[in-house]
Amino acid sequence: MHEQTHGFFTLLLHFLAAGTLGLVASSLAMSFGSRFADRLPGESRRPLCLYCSRPLTWQEASPLIGWLLRPDTFSFPCPCGLRTGLWQQPFCELLGFSLGLLSVALQGWSWPLIPLCIGMGLLPAMALIDFHFGIIPDELNLLLGVCGAFFTILSGGDFFMGLIVASALLCLGLFFALVYSRWRGKEMLGLGDVKFFAAAGFWMHAHTAPTFLMLSGLLGFLFTLVWRRISHEKEFPFAPALSLSLALCVFARFVMAP
Repeated sequence: MHEQTHGFFTLLLHFLAAGTLGLVASSLAMSFGSRFADRLPGESRRPLCLYCSRPLTWQEASPLIGWLLRPDTFSFPCPCGLRTGLWQQPFCELLGFSLGLLSVALQGWSWPLIPLCIGMGLLPAMALIDFHFGIIPDELNLLLGVCGAFFTILSGGDFFMGLIVASALLCLGLFFALVYSRWRGKEMLGLGDVKFFAAAGFWMHAHTAPTFLMLSGLLGFLFTLVWRRISHEKEFPFAPALSLSLALCVFARFVMAP
């Protein structure tokens, strides 16, 4: 009985630790990434309130606590209280926590889980930032690629194959962004999306890359159709489709592993 109780609490701690890693990664990526996307050259990288430009205190920028300490928390206010209904930050943190839980459920507790939870936690923030600002910050793309490289190394994967896949996806993305876009006369792929391609390559095997590309294209097409119905706008950012596709491809590896 004692051993069963000990095992239960150990499992619970593992889930809480993984969920917290995902939540912290999502929260910090959303706070700092939004600032990276919105700031002008020469301005501070420190997170600001988007509505009064007041620098955030460390409590306000802290994951989860930054929301719980604000008055009337469930109205989702900004730190200065000038705007409410700002669901993006708590929604991003909730997704990050959920992806951390899913990571430990599929991968189990091990050292590779740390870069896995952090990397998956970045994806909701990248999708939401691209949705609101139309850009994927270079810093988040770089961190996503570094997490993928560490995950590959710590899990005993082939780092050099990941480097080859990343290079191939980078070249393909540059072709669509520079050559195909010019031929079509409109931007088919942004440079932030191209860098996401390269970062995603470190997370995948060579045979997974075509699935990632097809899934990204299909989800991007479906998201655009839905967005046109809702907003009547023709353009929809690509990062939500890229982020969801990468998460599905990464988690599918664990589900299909023998």
